[in-house]
Amino acid sequence: MTINIKHILGLGLLILTQNSISQVTINSGDMPNGSDTCIISNSNQLTALDFNTTGENQTWDFSYLEANSQRTDTFYNVDNSSALYQLSFNNWLTAPNYNSDYYTKLINNNLPEIPGGTITLENPVFFSKKSTSKLEIVGIGVEVNGIEIPVKSDTIDIVYEFPMTFNDTWYSRSFFSMDMNPAYDAQFKRQQQRNAIVDGWGQITTPFGSFDAIRVKTTLTYQDSLFADPLGLGGAWFALPTPETIEYSWWTNNNKVPVLKIITQAGNATTIEYRDHVVTDFATILNTSKTPLFNVYPNPSIDKITISIKDNLESTLRIVDVKGKLMYSKIISQNHIINVSNWPKGMYFVKLISKNKENTRPFIVK
Repeated sequence: MTINIKHILGLGLLILTQNSISQVTINSGDMPNGSDTCIISNSNQLTALDFNTTGENQTWDFSYLEANSQRTDTFYNVDNSSALYQLSFNNWLTAPNYNSDYYTKLINNNLPEIPGGTITLENPVFFSKKSTSKLEIVGIGVEVNGIEIPVKSDTIDIVYEFPMTFNDTWYSRSFFSMDMNPAYDAQFKRQQQRNAIVDGWGQITTPFGSFDAIRVKTTLTYQDSLFADPLGLGGAWFALPTPETIEYSWWTNNNKVPVLKIITQAGNATTIEYRDHVVTDFATILNTSKTPLFNVYPNPSIDKITISIKDNLESTLRIVDVKGKLMYSKIISQNHIINVSNWPKGMYFVKLISKNKENTRPFIVK
């Protein structure tokens, strides 16, 4: 038998090429632009999750993840924000350092709950500015008791420094103060420390695909405080507990957002989300506990639905359409009525999260 050395060498080279992993570099062009959208899936597979393995030439396999909900992250042009937000974040004349490239909803934002139930913080967004050397969050916007308030960071948060490669580190301290007037006679302050390191590179596989990636580990430490004078007696500052958070994010070229992000507190995973395709058959992935947390009626509906909850526990209510678009979000603690008369006809999914339990139920608008 004649052995063809060239053929063997060529086959070996092909095998090496197919299994090779490249060490990627992430630049500002891999970040989102205004008008970009990304489908993000959330998974509740929080246990037996390996987020500690990292280093050089790693193979991370998260292909087993299943989505229990989806959302669409939209990176909005600042030109489309309210006049009040544009005055702070789209104003070259008086606030050039805060002129933003886009804004988007704050997800997993760690804004604390204000004790006493007299202050509600809703619809938070953050404003981002990017250059060839860094991506910054220059401020946030939030509705305080229904009144829109822009908050520019006194010290700007540097989220990423470019280019990002293995073993890169950066540190950022940021600070902002929010006067809640005229919504409420109170002030909120946040000091944040960000410690980040690119602690691994290799190939990651998720339900979205397989990619050469780097991993960024970010430790976020907060000091939150609130000043309030509800009785007109001079008021006082007091600390608000906000736990330290560690984020693990896997970045690839040309995907705009991490292909996977795991958020942990006290060493336990609290959130898993990954870039994904649209999931249209949620019937196979609904997470339903043995004891339903709520009911939806009437179903189908032509005008209003009632969310009837089993326990009067504070819960997060979210409704998405079949494409994962967020239609409604609110914190509730009692039965809740929603007007859906102007929603497009079709199927939607209601998700209620209460402590360590969550349910998802479909309903139809006729």
